[in-house]
Amino acid sequence: MSISDIGRAMGLSRSSAFRLVYTLRHMEFLKEGEQKDTYTLGARVLNLGFAYLNQQPITTIARPHLANLRDKTGVSAHLSVLEGQDVLYLGSHQARTGYVSNMVTGTRVKAYVIPVGWVLLTALDDAELKAFCAGQKMVPTTEHTPTTYTELKAKVASVREQGYVFSRGFHEPGGSSVAAPVRNNTGRVVACVNVSGPDSGFDFDQLDSLYIAETRATALQISRELGYLGDN
Repeated sequence: MSISDIGRAMGLSRSSAFRLVYTLRHMEFLKEGEQKDTYTLGARVLNLGFAYLNQQPITTIARPHLANLRDKTGVSAHLSVLEGQDVLYLGSHQARTGYVSNMVTGTRVKAYVIPVGWVLLTALDDAELKAFCAGQKMVPTTEHTPTTYTELKAKVASVREQGYVFSRGFHEPGGSSVAAPVRNNTGRVVACVNVSGPDSGFDFDQLDSLYIAETRATALQISRELGYLGDN
């Protein structure tokens, strides 16, 4: 298609279509077509489809388990993965009450910032974690935010030893969460299940017996369906 064709199809002016095509060409999502002044899809478009297809099994597997976790705990339940330096939320089952979470499907958050990220980062060895930190500026959002490799390593080690993380105000004041790892058939951490919401949505007298127990059980159920045989 020519830039004019693209503009007409999308309802954009030619100048807007030109800027869009210029950007997508630079990102290799588009390439020049066989005919002069035309464009076609580039190979990188396949990455979008592959990323979706690669995650589809786990989102399908997790969906009923997350809904059940949400119903048992009364707070929002989520599934997330590590993508580059970010936590990417693949699934979100919002609480049926007013105690909803601001983390919805498609939300991205820097992994070093939030406890869910610390869970996902347990998949990395020390060298990989050091490289992860070296590639970014770690800016604190609360007093609990690790801002150095050493601090983040300690957070990740704590999660690895404990098998989950409970946070209260770690990411933002007035919010709490419980997060646990999901493992594949090799035992590698590939995702994270968590429940989160405002403090007012939690009964902290049931922290261990309900929120932590159910979150860990849900993560293990999903792991089992991915072929994980550990944690008997």
